[in-house]
Amino acid sequence: MRVLPWAALLASAACSSGCTDGGAGPDANPPTPAPLTATVQATATEAFQPSSVSIRTGGTVTWTFGSLGHNVTFANVAGAPADIPGANTNTSIARTFPSAGSFSYQCTLHPGMSGTVGVSTPPPDDGGGGGGVYGGER
Repeated sequence: MRVLPWAALLASAACSSGCTDGGAGPDANPPTPAPLTATVQATATEAFQPSSVSIRTGGTVTWTFGSLGHNVTFANVAGAPADIPGANTNTSIARTFPSAGSFSYQCTLHPGMSGTVGVSTPPPDDGGGGGGVYGGER
């Protein structure tokens, strides 16, 4: 049997949009879900480190405050957790994020000190049982 050159071209074109799984289908390398927890340090140099974190829905971010007082005030958007008011020192305070979205926040005591929490919904668990178009069902 002779393989036509255009057949190879068609096979490679089918994955021209950036396949990284060797063409095995969408379930071969599912994306890694965001972690359930993250920690942000409010530093003495008036910065949140890291300034941006990602978690999945239902996850928790813990802000750790050192010797310089800081607060966390969220932008007024649906799904944002309660602010962390006051001038917090030498403590850690956590907030849970039940909704997906992007939640910006700032320390109102220090202009320009801000950060973002990105909350994503993890892909549904397919149970690993295969089936369907990509799971071997023919």
